[in-house]
Amino acid sequence: MTVAELILFLQTQPQELQVAYRCFSEQTLLQASAIQIVEKCLPRSDGWVADERPDKPTQRYLLFPGN
Repeated sequence: MTVAELILFLQTQPQELQVAYRCFSEQTLLQASAIQIVEKCLPRSDGWVADERPDKPTQRYLLFPGN
């Protein structure tokens, strides 16, 4: 999902809802300070993204926190 796709999706949701994400067996409210722009490997064909490695190409991602 790109940032543009996320924005379009979020615009279709009820605007009064708070944003939460799973954190172990509980949930916590999303804080803007927890969202980061990071450098990670290019996504694999199954969608998984590995941590940055010197032998793999990378790109930047908007990273939401989670477990």
